[in-house]
Amino acid sequence: MRFVWLVVSVLAFIFCYAASTPGLLAIGLLVGFGSMFCAVLAFAAARIESTSRPDSALLTPEVLAEATERAKRQRAAAQPVPVARPVIPQQPREQP
Repeated sequence: MRFVWLVVSVLAFIFCYAASTPGLLAIGLLVGFGSMFCAVLAFAAARIESTSRPDSALLTPEVLAEATERAKRQRAAAQPVPVARPVIPQQPREQP
């Protein structure tokens, strides 16, 4: 279908070149740019579909909840690393 949109676009622009009135030119341009837009979206959709995972590879809600719980347990079991605070020396105050 994407190549059909491309052919329609080319034919519409050829029609625009041969149009004798401004109305036909406008119709040809609308059809040409509209079909070119559809062709770009069709090519993008085909590219996305070719690199996407199949629906059978998606995680079910149960597996996703289990993975979330496991991550929470691992975070809770991890020992927090103590943060060393720098020691700022106190300067003696001058007496007036």
